[in-house]
Amino acid sequence: MATTNTATSNSNRKSNSKDQPTHAQYSDEEHPVSDKVADTLHHTVDGLHSSAAHAEEVLRAKSGESATAIKAQSRLLQQKWNKSGAKKYATENPVKTAGFAFTAGMLLTLFLRKK
Repeated sequence: MATTNTATSNSNRKSNSKDQPTHAQYSDEEHPVSDKVADTLHHTVDGLHSSAAHAEEVLRAKSGESATAIKAQSRLLQQKWNKSGAKKYATENPVKTAGFAFTAGMLLTLFLRKK
């Protein structure tokens, strides 16, 4: 008996689902304004997507170029520092160098302090 009730209820569900309109039937007949709005929003989002994708590509290319330029500049500065007289003096006289740095910091603080 339970099997017949289940079969009957399944057939009722199938017949009821045929009677109910689907989303596609609603969209063309009963909601023209909301469908136009949805289409407009979809086109807008697609346009934003292409603009954002282009911007991302440009940023990635520029960041790669910048990273390469920064590494080259860093190597150049390192070479200049290794050849400089300031590095030689600082490594030969570390205490004097620290004293000069401290004195320069104190003077800068005195001159730049707001009264």
